[in-house]
Amino acid sequence: MKKILITGISGFVGGHFVHLLSSRHNNLEIHGISRSKPAWDFINTPAELLNGHYFHQADLNDIPKIKLLIEEIQPDYILHLAAQSSVAESWKSPVFSFMNNTNIFLNIIDTVRLNDNAARVLSIGSSEQYGIVSEKDLPITEERPQCPENPYAVARVAQEHLARIYAKGYDLDICCTRSFNHCGPGQTDRFVVSAIVKQFVMVARGIQKPVIHIGNGMIVRDFVDVHDVIEAYYLLLTKGLKGEVYNICSGQGRAIQDIVTLLSKMLCIRVDILQEQSQIRPIDNPRIVGSYQKIQRDLGWKPSIPFEESLMSMYQYWDKRIKDESKMHSGVTS
Repeated sequence: MKKILITGISGFVGGHFVHLLSSRHNNLEIHGISRSKPAWDFINTPAELLNGHYFHQADLNDIPKIKLLIEEIQPDYILHLAAQSSVAESWKSPVFSFMNNTNIFLNIIDTVRLNDNAARVLSIGSSEQYGIVSEKDLPITEERPQCPENPYAVARVAQEHLARIYAKGYDLDICCTRSFNHCGPGQTDRFVVSAIVKQFVMVARGIQKPVIHIGNGMIVRDFVDVHDVIEAYYLLLTKGLKGEVYNICSGQGRAIQDIVTLLSKMLCIRVDILQEQSQIRPIDNPRIVGSYQKIQRDLGWKPSIPFEESLMSMYQYWDKRIKDESKMHSGVTS
């Protein structure tokens, strides 16, 4: 049986990817590395994973521990999800964001090199790597020059360059993504769509006044459902071309304020929008919309889940979570 090692397995995408593998591709032995044990509340977790048989608690900056784990596991595939993945957080802690994201990736691939391990590595990047792109250059293809405009994006560009150098210079089997904004149930409210959906649940439950707080409502982003994202990651791990970079996106742009309007109509909840100055970033890309033509051409992938469906699944997630939390706080058991 082939083995897959997932870094950052405890996170949002890690949980959904584990669910995909355990429900549809159970010919893979799953190993995960994270600083904290998974506590997913949005999937049914395989018991053997959480019992510690396949979960390895470790910091990816701990080089001796990572070397030991990779030598022991001898993975056939490595999905590198681990990262400080918030642009807003990177503005608050630029040194930590850059050092963490570049060093942990370098530790993984250099261990693969030194161990002479033939693992296929999928390096996850971001649409933020493109920077500010003019309207005439949309949708963005992989040929677009990278011009990062925040500390997080600079680290992602460095990560991709390291991947390219290790693939060419050391013949490592590495494939890269530039993943656009994704969303789905279980995503933290540090990310914009999840934060908006959570606020609608709170309004519906009478916890919050009918005012939705956002940052810059005019910016346009390309949102893709996490279930589409993980399908793309599986395809790239198993069939992606060595040394290539692929956009993972929906091909559609949505303004943040339009998402609020859409949810208001879908849920029949009238709200006002309040733009919070504290949530507006020093530099922000006004419009990011991607092209998925390359991955569709090479692997046949394209997004299939409508944005409205993503929003409803996120609404159901937050509604259940807030309901459960309120029961816990009031001491009521179901």
